[in-house]
This record gives sequence, C-alpha cells and structure tokens, in this order.
Amino acid sequence: MPYHVFEINAFKQLEHKASYDSYRSAKDAVNMLRKDNPSPGTLSYRMMHAATPEHALQLLHEKREPRPMGEHD
Repeated sequence: MPYHVFEINAFKQLEHKASYDSYRSAKDAVNMLRKDNPSPGTLSYRMMHAATPEHALQLLHEKREPRPMGEHD
C-alpha cells in the first residue's frame, strides 16, 4: 500500500499532494513541504498509509477516541 501526502489548510480542507511507495520517501517529502511552507500558521501536512487517496481521506476525516487517562508518552 502506498503512502499519501496531504496539505491541510486553515479551514481543515485536505488536498492530495502526492503518493509514494516507500515510507522513507513519503516522510522526506512531508518534511521538505513543512520546511518550505510559506505560511506555517495556516498550512500543515499529513501522511497516511492507505490503498487509495480516497481511503486515506476517509481515514483522516475519522473522529478518533481520546486516549485513556494514564496512557502518556
């Protein structure tokens, strides 16, 4: 399954930027996009592992349960 890179704007709208076959190349792309970000307060970037960009969008939009108390890093 490929890794999909998305740009998220201030209105929480997601735009698919690219897909990569390896984790390392996707991570490098996200890091480069974050480094070259002209407006860090309004744009952010996420990477998602999914079969298709549409499935990755669905996973990014899912509401996740908060972590239980006591589970801290």
